Amino acid sequence: MVVRRDGYVRAALELLDEVGLDGLSLRKLGEKLGVRGPALYTHFKSKQALLDQMAETMLDDRLAPLDDPAAMDDWAEWLARRARTIRRTLLSYRDGARLHAGTRPACRSALAPLTKPLLRAGFTEEDATHAILAISRYTLGCAIDEQQHVEGDHDEDPAASFEYGLARLIAGLRADVEVANTRK
Repeated sequence: MVVRRDGYVRAALELLDEVGLDGLSLRKLGEKLGVRGPALYTHFKSKQALLDQMAETMLDDRLAPLDDPAAMDDWAEWLARRARTIRRTLLSYRDGARLHAGTRPACRSALAPLTKPLLRAGFTEEDATHAILAISRYTLGCAIDEQQHVEGDHDEDPAASFEYGLARLIAGLRADVEVANTRK
């Protein structure tokens, strides 16, 4: 069976849903695809390289429409939509949040396109980068918390709690940029 790199990653995401992060291995992926280890290692140097690609793929498909420049006009709404999409995506995969948390973070140059709406709104480059990272880390932390608890185990509505915190973070960012813009 001839499978391309993208096919391996998508099969690995299916396997993640079947066996969870702790049960995922290159050997099990090879068995699922009917290939031997060397075929996988030509595409991924290690299990970590596969996990990194899985995390990237799971989000890329759903975030691409949001990263269209036309969708970035209102930076606060764009940032909130992006956080909601990330949360939903991570929760849609078994152990999706843990997978994402265990992968190598994007370098600052990869964040550059994401800071553009914030820069246009008056954020400094440093503040825009910190804002993207803060919202991303908040979102990831909420998703990890939700996936760690058995359904019905929460005393609160996790979605409502997420929205509350997200709104407060964005309100704080909005206040900071408004103050910075009045000083210019």
